[in-house]
Amino acid sequence: MIKRILSLSLLLCLLCSSASAVIYECEDGKNVLLAIGGSFAYARDTEGNLRVWGDNQFGQLGKGNTKQTFKVADFKTKNADINLSQLKDVVTASDYSFMWMEDGSVWGVGNNSYLPLTKKEGTYTTHVTTKLPEAPVAMATGFGHVMILTENGEVYAWGRNSQGQVGNGKTKKIQEPYKLPLQNIVQIACGGKFSLALDANGQLWGWGDNEHHTLLPNTTENQKTPVKIDTGDIDIAYIDGCGASVVILDTEGTLWTWGHNDMYQLGYETKKKSTSTPQAVPLPGKVTYVAAYSSQTYAILEDGSLWSWGNNSYGQLGLGFRSSSTEGVLPGMCWDKDVVLVQGGSLFCIAMLKDGTVLSAGISKFGQQGEGTADSKYTMAPNGMDLILE
Repeated sequence: MIKRILSLSLLLCLLCSSASAVIYECEDGKNVLLAIGGSFAYARDTEGNLRVWGDNQFGQLGKGNTKQTFKVADFKTKNADINLSQLKDVVTASDYSFMWMEDGSVWGVGNNSYLPLTKKEGTYTTHVTTKLPEAPVAMATGFGHVMILTENGEVYAWGRNSQGQVGNGKTKKIQEPYKLPLQNIVQIACGGKFSLALDANGQLWGWGDNEHHTLLPNTTENQKTPVKIDTGDIDIAYIDGCGASVVILDTEGTLWTWGHNDMYQLGYETKKKSTSTPQAVPLPGKVTYVAAYSSQTYAILEDGSLWSWGNNSYGQLGLGFRSSSTEGVLPGMCWDKDVVLVQGGSLFCIAMLKDGTVLSAGISKFGQQGEGTADSKYTMAPNGMDLILE
């Protein structure tokens, strides 16, 4: 199963975040890990081999340098304190990433312009300790800010705060994690410049960027502290955020979206106008898994088919064509069966079939396809990588 996949009667992913890797558990107990950042990727096969590829201009691949990696390569780090056998998760962002270890320690690397690594400003090309107030049970990242969820249901945030996405009532970036006035939180997620939290009673909270009514309907004013988001009587199972829109999955397998829709990232027609009320995405079956990033969204249905919609400027939806940079695409099926996990980056996506075959589509300016070239792919197709080994 996928740790973030949803049973229609039971939520299995209460403590997973939108930025954490997706982990597929095989029948023999081994697992596969996939984590996609803005223009880069991490993947671990069933033998425990960690691989990386794509953009590394800020050292976000953690190799100790800033050399680009156009082809899938074995992960190597100059930090002798990192023991890959103890790797619990990889948490990625637009241009930085974290290694989350079994002992609760977290190591950050990449662009630190907004202080997401909890260190002084500067780019780090070797993993550095990210000092957290408590060991996390979930992490989420936005475009420069970070959140963690603790075992007792408390939330901390730090980093970029231009729209109030840290939630401390201010708009200045901060280095030290700030404890939010929230309790009994069971899920967290980040949009580009806003934050979300779901509590044990099913109440959704949000703060930060509200330009497109992601948080409150009757104003476009940014919310610098948490506010209640009205989702009606939707029984929320999972929350996620795009750049400026919200995605929630209910316990019946229906996907709901609202917010910015300039690229049809909401999955339905609004004449590109933003919406403030959750509306159901018209998909032909129940959704078991969803992944949202920037202006595009991917969903796996219960029949194993993969659907995508939103920005398709570089073929990142895998739908077999390229739209103009000012147009989006409504939901379409880009793979017909056996898809078990998917994640999207800013202009590309990576998916995996049940047998371990890796699929990819989109831009490859930095080698995002992992095939050794800068050639984009406009259809979802195997990239020659297999993550399930005999």
